[in-house]
Amino acid sequence: MTLQFRPYTWTRIATNDGRFNDFAPYVAAINDDGVVAFQATLSDGHSGVFTSDGTFITEVAVTASTACPARLFSSHPDINQAGKLAVYATLKSGEAAVLLMRPDGSLAATDGLDWFNEIGPMGPTMNEHDDVAVRGTSQDGRACIRVWRGTQFQAIAEAGDRFSRFEGLPVVNNDGHVAFRADLPDGRQGIFVHRDDQCAAIALTGNDFVAIARFPIINDRADVAFAARRASGVWGIFTAASGRLACVVDAEAGFESFRGVLINNAGPVAFYGTPAGGQLGIYTGIDPIRHRILGLGDTVFGATVVDFALNPVSINGLGQLAIRVALDDRRQFILRGDPVV
Repeated sequence: MTLQFRPYTWTRIATNDGRFNDFAPYVAAINDDGVVAFQATLSDGHSGVFTSDGTFITEVAVTASTACPARLFSSHPDINQAGKLAVYATLKSGEAAVLLMRPDGSLAATDGLDWFNEIGPMGPTMNEHDDVAVRGTSQDGRACIRVWRGTQFQAIAEAGDRFSRFEGLPVVNNDGHVAFRADLPDGRQGIFVHRDDQCAAIALTGNDFVAIARFPIINDRADVAFAARRASGVWGIFTAASGRLACVVDAEAGFESFRGVLINNAGPVAFYGTPAGGQLGIYTGIDPIRHRILGLGDTVFGATVVDFALNPVSINGLGQLAIRVALDDRRQFILRGDPVV
């Protein structure tokens, strides 16, 4: 799998110049219709979940509403093609829960307290069958990953003899396979995929790698992509497809480190990394100058980018991206990146 550079244009989804006060610290998600879902803190102090196709913004749920069971939304929302959403929340009762939201505005809370002592951090991922992958802490205090399927959570992985902790967020594809990053009791780090009730290692530190980044991603072909540092000290972006591991881009192209990569069913679309002597940015090709589409220190809308955020929920099947951006004049944006055809 290789990167195919494409330039991007930016569609403004939301900004903090009125009702919205803050979008941090969460990312935005996007489905294949180009609908972006995001969390926002409002000017009155409440929080809410919203969607937009770039034309107008739809309010899905706001904590100020008596009909909303949440006191606080505490993650990004993920959104699938049917317009259903999943998000972490603290309920008005004080309990932590995963909220499932439907396009008609109806909400339901999973029975999280039966399965978790704490839910999060990071956020959920959701597939087209309404499966929701969740990271949290079990009732007996162990780090765990579980997937909500229909009426209950299914155990995926738990700290114990094999795993000691988890990083990033688990990603569930449309076949129900779950990719996740874990630390092992012997100090190694690994990327694993849960399928057919088994957790298979995709990559481990100890031989080829000495560090693995927090955000692996999996597509519907079960291709897995991730960032890692080799034993030589060189960082790279890697893909694992049909049992074969390949390097997509590394420091030889002019980068000193990588944070993560975004893929869809067509393959790798974008990655985020730091060029040698430069600042963190998003790239859709291996040239650190010509293929940069946005990053720290860049000028956007007449001001300088001081922060941006995205993760595996921030890409769709068309290669569109959903990005949270903060500028040095205190403006914030939720942007949709649209590839130029």
